[in-house]
Amino acid sequence: MLIGYVPDALMYNYIPPLRMTVDFFRRRMANEGAADVYSRYHHGIPDRLRLFKHAVAIAARNSKRWLGAILLRGRTDRRSVDVQIDAARTQSQVKYLMRLMFDKELRSLVLKKDWLNE
Repeated sequence: MLIGYVPDALMYNYIPPLRMTVDFFRRRMANEGAADVYSRYHHGIPDRLRLFKHAVAIAARNSKRWLGAILLRGRTDRRSVDVQIDAARTQSQVKYLMRLMFDKELRSLVLKKDWLNE
């Protein structure tokens, strides 16, 4: 099959207005935060104490940013949006870690190896 490459080609994508809101990006980054934790522990979940320490470490590193996100909520300048979406991602990581500590069903789903051959 013949394939061509045109380095100066332009491509346009339609992005619906709903995907260009701060709320959308906060939700997207929250999902990414949960995926970060899933990926980290997919091959083995440590004991609850270690999960708790991981959650505390994330909270300690990000508590100022979380407060900033509360104060900046509703603002749409680049710095404010960056703070808000990063806070959403790291808060989601902590929530996922807490769920992973206590939710047996989630633990079994995270450790599941083969999703295609049930």
